[in-house]
Amino acid sequence: MKDGLIVYLVNSPEPQEGFDVVGAAANLGEKAEQVVLVSSREGFFTVEDAWHFLFTRGCGRIRLLVAQAEDEQKLRPLGPAVRLCG
Repeated sequence: MKDGLIVYLVNSPEPQEGFDVVGAAANLGEKAEQVVLVSSREGFFTVEDAWHFLFTRGCGRIRLLVAQAEDEQKLRPLGPAVRLCG
């Protein structure tokens, strides 16, 4: 069973094009086989779409991390990652 992580960006300037969400999540110690981004400019537009994408790709454990983008490759989490399923 694979682990998936949804990074939901709020209240921050949009990340630059090509933002490395996998690397930024790894810098926080978040480990997952698949990491996706939910923002208004890049990635998915809703958490539900991101969850469905990960679920259909075989992720049994999916967590949600709400964060702000601080600079090109850093995230500031607004709380701990919460489990959505699995």
